Amino acid sequence: MLETARGAVSALRALPPPAADTGVPVVLCPGLIGSKEDFLPLLPALAAAGYRAYAYDYRGHYHDDRTDDHSIRRHAEDLIAVLDAVGGADPPHVVGHSYGGFVVRAAALAQPRRLGSAAFIGSGPGMDGPKHRKILGGFDHTLSLEGNAVMWPVVRRLVPEDDVARREFWRTRLRLMRPAFVRGALAALAGESDRAGELRATRLSLLVMHGHRDRKLWSAAEFAGYAERAGATLAVIDGASHSPNLERPGVTAEALLRFWAGTDRRRALRTFVDLVRPSAHADPYPAYERLRRVAPVLPVQLPGKTEAVVLTRYADCARLLQDAAFVSAGEAPELLTPTWRDHRLVRCLYQSFGWREGPAHLPLRTALARRLTPRRCPVQQADVVAVAASVLDDFAAQLAGGATVNLADAVAVPFASLVTGRLLGIPDADALRLGAAARAGSAAFEPFMTPRQRAAMAAAGDTIIDTLSSLAGDGLPGPAHEQGLPGSVREQGLPGSAHEQGLLGLVREHRPGGGEQYQGDLALLYGAAYDSPASLITLGARLLLEHPAQAAALRDDPALADRAVEEILRFDPPVQVAVRIATEPCEFGGVPVPPGTALLGILGAANRDPSYTGNPDAFDITRRTARPPLSFGTGRHYCPGSALARTHARVLFPMLLRRFPGLRLAGPPRFRAPGTMLRGIEDLPVVNREAC
Repeated sequence: MLETARGAVSALRALPPPAADTGVPVVLCPGLIGSKEDFLPLLPALAAAGYRAYAYDYRGHYHDDRTDDHSIRRHAEDLIAVLDAVGGADPPHVVGHSYGGFVVRAAALAQPRRLGSAAFIGSGPGMDGPKHRKILGGFDHTLSLEGNAVMWPVVRRLVPEDDVARREFWRTRLRLMRPAFVRGALAALAGESDRAGELRATRLSLLVMHGHRDRKLWSAAEFAGYAERAGATLAVIDGASHSPNLERPGVTAEALLRFWAGTDRRRALRTFVDLVRPSAHADPYPAYERLRRVAPVLPVQLPGKTEAVVLTRYADCARLLQDAAFVSAGEAPELLTPTWRDHRLVRCLYQSFGWREGPAHLPLRTALARRLTPRRCPVQQADVVAVAASVLDDFAAQLAGGATVNLADAVAVPFASLVTGRLLGIPDADALRLGAAARAGSAAFEPFMTPRQRAAMAAAGDTIIDTLSSLAGDGLPGPAHEQGLPGSVREQGLPGSAHEQGLLGLVREHRPGGGEQYQGDLALLYGAAYDSPASLITLGARLLLEHPAQAAALRDDPALADRAVEEILRFDPPVQVAVRIATEPCEFGGVPVPPGTALLGILGAANRDPSYTGNPDAFDITRRTARPPLSFGTGRHYCPGSALARTHARVLFPMLLRRFPGLRLAGPPRFRAPGTMLRGIEDLPVVNREAC
């Protein structure tokens, strides 16, 4: 029995194997003289395809449920209760055979958002015309005279004579069938008109299916006209009549699966379009999970851009990043951004080493990687600790008296800016100014922006490029590291910004001719060094404050910091999407990918792939994984500064939690917008309860 909010119903259930489970339910509604067993021949194929299939009997069909209301409206309300009971991450696909088609139609018209799609098998436009009223009236009259036995000839035509077991099953069913149900349903059918226009208006995916010999109630032309008026797909099953689910179950299942595959793909496309809108995404992970289950390899047409393929599984995204057949988008920028030359920051970044291959990429990337080893890095852990202590001193002053403070502005931006300044050899005042600009400039590679966001990005780009070019080309003034730095840091005499200590000079050595490629390298170097650590701090602080038990564990045992940082990177990474271009024919999950296709690997989805780690939607700082998350990439474009970014977080989080054990969220965070490619938090309001 299946328990629903409107009572229990008798149901059959077929669950898919775990590896194939899409999480999408299917609910099957039988006909007037049918039962849930009408769908038994379909269930194995539906389950094998990954669907959770439920076939059920109407309440009162075979047993007394203390009501004589057997209207289509009443059974549609019961159907909606069944949809709620079977759950699922997505609304169920619903199938109705014969009378069940009218029940499904009524539910779809009443609450279309509760259905993923609707399929009508042997169920046509309406039955309120003279012809159908005569048929229904004659059936009702005969039923009143002869009882349920009048339906045996119908069953006998469907069940072969040598199938003794099924014939006996149906004899038993006819004995149990309540005449009140049948007669109530017949009366309800007589009032059903053609509502195809209303169905079309729901914008649901619809399928009209019938056997090619099904002619008793509607002609083939009437079925086809109904499908056209409703905006439905039409499927005609050869070798079948009114019950193709019984007569040709294999072909019927194939037709349903084709229909659902198209429906699921369109739903996935809508999900993806929502993800790339130029807005803030507070929680994109349910959408990622839906894409990974239903369409893990999703061909899309980016509006105004190229065709692309979206990948959401860990194995696919890892292959995308590691295989030399897929190159960075800077090798063909017009595919992803046709107007890439129109904006200075975008134009320069696409030419930078991080977005190129071969000689434009490898020498500078290799030189940077050598300078960013623990021994040679211009910024050592002691430097990071000192900057963190100074920033937290200022943070404490802002929190005094129970004030609500934006942790992003008070901690993440100054901390990441100052450490990045020391890494690149930039004066502190300039580093802080660049950090503020980089927040707006991070939109440079977003697929879509509003005009206001684009203008802010362009202005920020000019600030970033002009400032870095000046610093790298003209040398640095004297004690510049003291400019704009909190007094507590100046007093400690931290290593400042001596030009030879920074990395801007390294870029100039590799790009002696200057130009836009050189400017792009400078902008990319600052942006990558600043943005991921800053976002990692805000995203990680939010997770730790939302999970106080995890925060307490890290506070009590700072040795957990390494694993805590890895879990933050896995659970909510700053870099959400990696873009590559295919250079040769290939395929992912059976989907062909021609050369010149853009591929978008959603790293945030890959890191939560159940095939990568168990219980992926749980935040657990003690988690161990056999392979690292893809948050900093992998392969030849693996981020050379990943170790430093981890050091930022590994130092800051234990210090923050130990110094402010009463720190609490004071409101919902405001996430970066647009935030499709790069994720971060612009406003993370916090309060220190112990200070109140």
